[in-house]
Amino acid sequence: MKKSFIAFLAVGLVAILLLGACSSGVEPTAVQEAPTKVLEAPTTVQETPAASLTDAEMEALIAEKAHDQHTLEFILGQNKTAEEWSTTLDRMIQYGAKISPEEKTLIIDWLVSRNK
Repeated sequence: MKKSFIAFLAVGLVAILLLGACSSGVEPTAVQEAPTKVLEAPTTVQETPAASLTDAEMEALIAEKAHDQHTLEFILGQNKTAEEWSTTLDRMIQYGAKISPEEKTLIIDWLVSRNK
């Protein structure tokens, strides 16, 4: 119960931050002056490795992308290679998951690094 509450709060925080970043009332210079890890948008995947996001931020991202299809515990319990995670995420994308190529790379890198 406590884990799901914390996960819910983390997902809510990420959603609020993303909505704030997407609002038209904020000038881009204001975002550049005080960037946060969630608001930084990499131009290439190599600029923002999975290590730059906290475990809580990565868990929140994964929980958001999995929607109600899988629990975070189920996903984190999987021990897959990068290729296997890529296949899994491609299948999720085919089923309608909104996962950008950058998010896919971050998620795969983070999930594989946890199992080393």
